[in-house]
Amino acid sequence: MDVVNIVDRLKEVISKYTDDFSDIISITSLSRVGTTVTATSTASGLITGNYISVKGAKESIVIASITRVGNIATITTVTDHKLSDPSLYSGLQLPLYVELSGNQPSEYNGIFELLTVPNDSDKIFTCKVTTNPITPAPEVGSLLRDDFDGYNGYKQITTIDANNFTYTTDNATLGAPAQGVITAAKTTRIQGIATPERLSELYTASTNQVYKSSMFATIGANIIYKNGTVASDLTSAINTNESFRYESQNDFSIYVVVPSKNDVTGANASDQARSYEVPILKAIANYQLPSLLTDSFYQPTVYVGNESDDYIKSYYVHRFDFLAKGLVQESDTTDFNQGTPLLLIDGSMQGKDITYKPVMR
Repeated sequence: MDVVNIVDRLKEVISKYTDDFSDIISITSLSRVGTTVTATSTASGLITGNYISVKGAKESIVIASITRVGNIATITTVTDHKLSDPSLYSGLQLPLYVELSGNQPSEYNGIFELLTVPNDSDKIFTCKVTTNPITPAPEVGSLLRDDFDGYNGYKQITTIDANNFTYTTDNATLGAPAQGVITAAKTTRIQGIATPERLSELYTASTNQVYKSSMFATIGANIIYKNGTVASDLTSAINTNESFRYESQNDFSIYVVVPSKNDVTGANASDQARSYEVPILKAIANYQLPSLLTDSFYQPTVYVGNESDDYIKSYYVHRFDFLAKGLVQESDTTDFNQGTPLLLIDGSMQGKDITYKPVMR
């Protein structure tokens, strides 16, 4: 197990739920050509190879026309609207909604209940409006669709200049340009440490004396079990000449550090640190970390618990503990040798020089 695998997983997931461990960049535009997305942002300090978490981008699908009969609006899009007919959903999942933007009059803008996708059309749908705007709409805009891992997500970037960079998306059919209030999180305050003792020095140095919430991961003991008993226990070696099972258990911890200069008791800082339990669980619990054993991944990670770790007036430390187990197989402990092929000795060659030849079968 490598601590970098834990850190990368935390960076990828934590920023979906909180910005407390990130520096936030505003993105003013996102365009796409093929699978390459080009972003324009505020000066970011990013360099090629950095990872960011993009949030808030919505796929934009151009509308061709809007007409209305009563309180039902019929929208036709230029390309596939990618909507499903509500009749395919159960009652518990309804109603479904769509978001429209950039239309005139403005009564056609906002969030509306999706009513039908007639005849499974990929360019027509109907929705319910609450007023009686002019029909047809004299100016049309876009259907905005929530995006999960197209424009948004954990991306490795290539910089163009101080304000522009690119990244790759797996979706080459995303409507462009993206809309919405778009940001990118630089998860710069999640790091790996060799030992817990390094935490204090690294925290104060990395924040440049301006304390901010930070997260650190460290790998602890590696314990070997034989048939469910710690291998160092003498009882694990009582029986001989019997098959047994080896397991490797790696313990690791995630430390959350919260500034507490203005918190005399540390209680508020403690509550804040504990509040990150769910984001940490979403990132790590049941996640399979890479392994160097024959099985290339550990079994799903087990959450052991959490507790207060330290309180040093200016900051509070809370620890979340995990473990991951992997099976140690025969191929991890021995190398198979095919040996030497048997040779055929012909008895009639007795007393003569013998040339041994492998038997081909």
